[in-house]
Amino acid sequence: MNFKNALNEEQYAAVTAPDGPSLVIAAAGTGKTRTLVYRVAWLLEQGVDPSRILLLTFTNKAAREMLERARALTGDAVSGLLGGTFHHLANRMLRRFAVHVGFGNDFTILDSDDSKKLLKSCADDFKMDKKSFPKPQVLMSIFSVVNGRGSDLYDELVDRFENTEVAYDDVIRVHDEYQQRKKAQNAMDFDDLLIYALKLFRTSERVRDEYQERFQYVLVDEYQDTNVIQADWINYLSGKYNNLMVVGDDFQSIYSWRGANFRNFLDFSKRYPGTKTYKLLTNYRSTPEILDVANAAIAGNPEQFQKELRAVRDGGVLPVFASPRDGSEQARFIIEKAKDLKRRGVDLSDMCVLYRAHFHAMELQMELNRASMSYVVTSGTRFFEQAHIKDVCTLLRILVNPGDELAFTRLLELFPRVGKKSSLKVFRKLGGRVNLQRKEVCMQVEAALPAGARETWKKIEPIFLAYREENLDTDPGEIVYRFNKAFYSEYMVENFDNAKYRAEDVDGFIDFTSKFETVESFLSEIALQTNLDAEENNNEEPSGTIRLSTIHQAKGLEFKVVFVLFLCESMFPGQKAVEESGDSEERRLFYVAVTRAEDHLVLCSPEVRRQRDGGIIRLDPSRFIREIPTQLLRR
Repeated sequence: MNFKNALNEEQYAAVTAPDGPSLVIAAAGTGKTRTLVYRVAWLLEQGVDPSRILLLTFTNKAAREMLERARALTGDAVSGLLGGTFHHLANRMLRRFAVHVGFGNDFTILDSDDSKKLLKSCADDFKMDKKSFPKPQVLMSIFSVVNGRGSDLYDELVDRFENTEVAYDDVIRVHDEYQQRKKAQNAMDFDDLLIYALKLFRTSERVRDEYQERFQYVLVDEYQDTNVIQADWINYLSGKYNNLMVVGDDFQSIYSWRGANFRNFLDFSKRYPGTKTYKLLTNYRSTPEILDVANAAIAGNPEQFQKELRAVRDGGVLPVFASPRDGSEQARFIIEKAKDLKRRGVDLSDMCVLYRAHFHAMELQMELNRASMSYVVTSGTRFFEQAHIKDVCTLLRILVNPGDELAFTRLLELFPRVGKKSSLKVFRKLGGRVNLQRKEVCMQVEAALPAGARETWKKIEPIFLAYREENLDTDPGEIVYRFNKAFYSEYMVENFDNAKYRAEDVDGFIDFTSKFETVESFLSEIALQTNLDAEENNNEEPSGTIRLSTIHQAKGLEFKVVFVLFLCESMFPGQKAVEESGDSEERRLFYVAVTRAEDHLVLCSPEVRRQRDGGIIRLDPSRFIREIPTQLLRR
């Protein structure tokens, strides 16, 4: 195989790296996967037994792609190479040696649903169902973050539930019981696979020696996304020969919220003295003009490996910076721009609209429906169909239509100790029509509720009674605001593992309602939108469909055209994110958005946004826009 002809100089240097630790800094669009695949081929050509090569990835899809490409290059020579996810390898090891960490080798792996059921059983046995207590999926998320970061559970609980009634000691009791029951049932959850695989290496010298001897070469993809457990385990796996090559890009480290620690990448050479570093900077994806913006966008981050992408492609058009009046004008601008590009031969399926938070796309989804343009949301759920948005709309629906059984029962089912049967029983007991603007009806609802739900009802009852007295029928946002403040903000923390992002959606939704003069007009518009959404979904074709996605969900993808929404201070970067941990990861998120674009990049920064009280606030362009030299953008 002629490696020099198949690779550029940067890739060739990494692929043919000598033995020892190697750090490959692979910037966006520079052929990271190609480099790893050819590294495998190089090792095989040097006579390395494939069974002594380990390739670790984060997804099964990535592992399959690399192994298929390696097989296409080398044929059967790749047979015997072990490639897969961290969890896949952990499971293989524990199937042989779980007895060394207190389990039988025939242990069961709990899927997400099994884990939630077991956690719920633990909580129920401690009578936690009678008090304010997080849902199982929230607990699973917290435990996973603690495991990945190696942090203290109590500290994480304080951070997550500081302004709620959740008792931290109760959560710790349930956590400890959950651990004991898993062991008693000879079962592990997904996180346990990594935890016990690491423990296996720490406690069993014989097992550690066997695997260190077997894996003469260890290759790791997306190393910037590893957590503490994964980094320590990799250190053990490569401990004998020290032939460890990790590939990644610190500029694209955007998962700290789920436990990833990009310091593993930055401090690699400190942990592995003698590391040889290789940089892949030649970008094959984007035009020079887009790369100029990407380089300028990321330059301001303090802790990183400084590097600049270099373009292979010929020059194209300058990225566009647009300052529409508001979110609705932004949406119409994007639609017209998309139509224009389509007329010039770009298919809608080659276009993607990126945003930091789901609520940023509300106006766009509505305008796309009005324009009869087909679109798909990467998350799979369109904005107005998300559970938390439907939840906060229940009060509006009941106030407008006292006979709305679905809204009334959905509301009651949010309360503790109220299920589907009991909520329907209350509704029918009150005659199938619940006029909550009358005090006596509110009292009847309270009396019909289980004792554990009455305190919650008392918190929201004043909203119903104020509907006519304070003319709230003309202010849907104020109703949702009061509901959120009185009850739902705490409900989200206890019931959703991504409560912070859902809270941002609700806040944005509240402001969005300001453009409607009555609750009825707002509900009518939303109903029309969701029905149009359903119709679009039923008739959706892959071709001719524009994609909407959060930036996190678009990582690893590329599109001929990329639009980025709401590049405004407090929206992108997000205000809460900056307050909690600074703007470095937000800037990396912006960099990821920019580097998804191949030919056209459109950056939007609306000038104003309506608030729930009817006022208008001026929006400043994002600091990320201000950091880009003016000559790099067409305005």
